[in-house]
Amino acid sequence: MMLRTRAVVTSLLVAVPATALIATAIDRRRAADLETALVRVVASQINDQVRERCESDPSWFFTGPQIGRPAHGQFIPQTPDELEPRPRPDPQPFELFAYDQAFGGTSSAAPRFPNELRTAMRQSSRPAVLPWDSEYGTGVQVAMPTGWTGSVCRYFLGRVEPAPNQARQRVLIALGVFVTVFLTAWATTLPIVWRIRRLAKDARESVAGGFSAIAPDQKQDELSSLTFVLNDSAQMLHERRARIEDLDEALRRFVQTTSEDVARPLAALSDQLGALASTPTPAPEDVREALRRAHALGSEVGNLTAATRLKMLPADPPRTPVDLAAVVRRVVARHAPLADAAGVSLSASGLESPITTGGDEDLFDRAVANLVDNAVRYNRADGRVHVRLDADEGGRHFRLSVTDDGPGVSDEQFRGLTAVRRFRGDESRHRRPNAPGLGIAVAREVCDRYGLRLDLKRPAAGGFEAEISGAVLS
Repeated sequence: MMLRTRAVVTSLLVAVPATALIATAIDRRRAADLETALVRVVASQINDQVRERCESDPSWFFTGPQIGRPAHGQFIPQTPDELEPRPRPDPQPFELFAYDQAFGGTSSAAPRFPNELRTAMRQSSRPAVLPWDSEYGTGVQVAMPTGWTGSVCRYFLGRVEPAPNQARQRVLIALGVFVTVFLTAWATTLPIVWRIRRLAKDARESVAGGFSAIAPDQKQDELSSLTFVLNDSAQMLHERRARIEDLDEALRRFVQTTSEDVARPLAALSDQLGALASTPTPAPEDVREALRRAHALGSEVGNLTAATRLKMLPADPPRTPVDLAAVVRRVVARHAPLADAAGVSLSASGLESPITTGGDEDLFDRAVANLVDNAVRYNRADGRVHVRLDADEGGRHFRLSVTDDGPGVSDEQFRGLTAVRRFRGDESRHRRPNAPGLGIAVAREVCDRYGLRLDLKRPAAGGFEAEISGAVLS
């Protein structure tokens, strides 16, 4: 059901019972006002002038428009319970009749005194009101003692005929109340319907705009708070959409880079190994070159895998205990053949006791491996690479440094290495000559994701140093 239709139905459901209640209350209020007015009019007739007129000619006493004096025979009742016809047969809007001590009418026009009012007059001296049915509808009658002891006009009975077109007036009042209540209820729900429709429109535009923020509603109610809920949901969906796009882009780059930067080097390595296998005594330099190519290819695949994993990590990645000493031992052992082939001395210290931090062991392995790989690959023959792991005196922070005594880097290269802060995942494919590649970018991204710090330094004695520092897991 549409909101507008629902608003109409709700307004009808409110208007129908409200009309019944209000119309009934109005009808009762009008009846009460009529009773009060009749009591006041009858009470106003209790005065000396009216008493004199009533007692001087009681057989002809009743108020209201009269035409001629009735004949004497019309005043004589045929039976005690039946009076002669009224002098004028059509009832008047207001009539007042007098009764004696025994509730006998002094005029043939007087109706029989109602039994309920007789009882009320005997029990109390207060006026008594009672409805009465006439051919024109329901009227009001009031009985009131005059206080004239011994008078033939001991009691007054006043009557008011029902208002003309009473049924029509009730219908018109009910119709007016219904229309008023319905329009009021409709006018009350209409702004809410408009706000909901505008909110739905804003939500659709937000989706079309990539889950952009919705302008907050200026009202201070539950519907206004829904704006903030939608904005929070839009922000969450926007982040999820961006994450999905990042994952899709990372997968696309992984596939593209694997096809271009791994497939061709792998084919070349396969050809080289095939040539070495067909040579009875291959030259040591050819074997070392094949080893370097195989290691570089493995490092490239590892970095591509790590870059894809980093793109898939949430903003607050899960952390598990990582033994840095075990990671360094594994990395050094894996790079020892490469160092021997390059004529570089690779050593490590501070690995006797475990130093544990929180993170991802495979990503930490890749970060440390990239630093060691760069130190070995870009070193000189007979150079030295040293990996040192230690903790401060309190054992709350660790420091892992990879130092080499190679030729180092130029000022421009160093500025490029230290300026890289935004991780894309394709640094190995889109870089200028001598610009930092994917290895440094992966190492820096791993440190940033897990709250570690990566510092690149140029020692005064020469060479290059990369240092990772952070908190030790308690």
